Amino acid sequence: MRLRKQIVKLKELRAADREELAELRADREALVRVVNQLTLEKRQLRQQLTAPDPVVRILPTQPQPPVS
Repeated sequence: MRLRKQIVKLKELRAADREELAELRADREALVRVVNQLTLEKRQLRQQLTAPDPVVRILPTQPQPPVS
């Protein structure tokens, strides 16, 4: 009887692991898309900066608390 309980518990763990792996794969794909987008934007900004009359606007930054 103990062996059956162990088998059931292991099957549950495998199912949970499969779900977690699926979530991790989806997260990885989203992260890759974001990195690719940022790389493209960086490349475009660098090209604009090297243009004869660069039209690049600096966005305002949020104030940072003083470092103590």
